[in-house]
Amino acid sequence: MNSWGSTVKRIEQLLAERGPMTRVELEDALNLDHRRIASIVSRMVKPTKTMPKRIYIKSWVYDHEKQRYYPRAVYALGDKKNATKPKPNPLEARRKYDRKIKMLMTSNSIFNMGLTRKQYLAKRREANA
Repeated sequence: MNSWGSTVKRIEQLLAERGPMTRVELEDALNLDHRRIASIVSRMVKPTKTMPKRIYIKSWVYDHEKQRYYPRAVYALGDKKNATKPKPNPLEARRKYDRKIKMLMTSNSIFNMGLTRKQYLAKRREANA
């Protein structure tokens, strides 16, 4: 069993050694459960009555392998102002979704070549479900 506050110290030490990291990178480096890291990091970002905030959100990134596409915070050591979260871009999300569907429907298959428009739309609805 870890002593009280040991995970917080390990996170601070890791950020001091390696620099800014996302929560997923912290999970991998510390080999801890994502729920536990999430709760600790969310407490460290906010100031309390007894302590100032220990880490801040330096920037936001979208790229993480095998994960959903949404902004992820990059945490750094210090008591600075958090970076503002980027606003969602629904038009870009729709374009990305349409590219994915088009790729799915226009794959090199002999069976897709002979589809009628009605069959194509039915197949596309199946892919969305």
